Amino acid sequence: MGNPFSRGGFINLKGHSQVAAVSFLPSGELITAGDNTVRLWHPETGKTEKVWKFSNVVETCCCSPDGRCIACGVNDGLVFVFEARTRQQIAHWQAHAGCNQGPLLQFFADSAYLLSAAVFTCKIWSSKTTQLINTWETTLMTSMNIASDCTLLAVGSNTGVVTIHNLPEGNATRRVHAHRGEVWSVEFSPDRSLLATASRAEPQCVKLWSTGSWELVQALQGHVGIVLDCAFSPDGLQLVTCGFDRTLRVWRCSGGDTGGNCDTVSHGTAHDTWRCENILCGHNDVVLACAFAPGSAGIVASGARDGVARAWRLADVPQFTAADAANYGVPFS
Repeated sequence: MGNPFSRGGFINLKGHSQVAAVSFLPSGELITAGDNTVRLWHPETGKTEKVWKFSNVVETCCCSPDGRCIACGVNDGLVFVFEARTRQQIAHWQAHAGCNQGPLLQFFADSAYLLSAAVFTCKIWSSKTTQLINTWETTLMTSMNIASDCTLLAVGSNTGVVTIHNLPEGNATRRVHAHRGEVWSVEFSPDRSLLATASRAEPQCVKLWSTGSWELVQALQGHVGIVLDCAFSPDGLQLVTCGFDRTLRVWRCSGGDTGGNCDTVSHGTAHDTWRCENILCGHNDVVLACAFAPGSAGIVASGARDGVARAWRLADVPQFTAADAANYGVPFS
């Protein structure tokens, strides 16, 4: 996102009645999904470039890492795939029958294969031919994420357990008892060394896990209520989280400084710690989704139940103040 950020470090993107998911193309365009539409936003003007309309509520969206395809999951279990360059639909199919939700979606390293997940079932598809490649059962799913090397899948459940599956086989290799309640988001760091999990289990509603030992590395405190989404920056040095308190928190890997609202759990070895470096406020309702833009510009997108998507240039966002804390009813530090 470019010029609009000269004004206060953010821009409001209006058009949805609710924004359930946000995702960036590698070229910088932002994709948002909610109500019965998917929208593509220009990275410089902040204007809507394309609107796709559907007959039911759109709950999920994702972009392929190679930038070729956009996919979305519709509330009746349908999946639609579009070519990013032409913006034309290239495939759609009934991925999960009778699930009454928009399937969770993520492309593999390129646009050739797409993983969909709903209720208890994960499936791998050819995104162009819609051929089913593999399918397997797991726990009742609330979230999922594929590691950058496409060898691991993390699945969050309604019981607080995160199941790790090998890909593409789907075999469950590890179960991590991460939280006491639903795990609403799981996210691997870009180098796959960490897994972030988000839940409602206060005060430690966000946790970081080592993917080598699957031990808890650090628990992050600060959000009030449920945390619904989290995302790492492309360099892996920042993490953004969002949820019911209407705010986003930006965490930075700080090389041993435990400031902010972080609880550090040590396992006898030196490791980096994470601290909260800013809190982003401006949404008037629950923040449902967040994502980092590709590249090094430090841009975050968010989507909320108030119908507004926001794009934030972190370097220009004012520092969170005591007055903001009082308005939003969240801790200030």
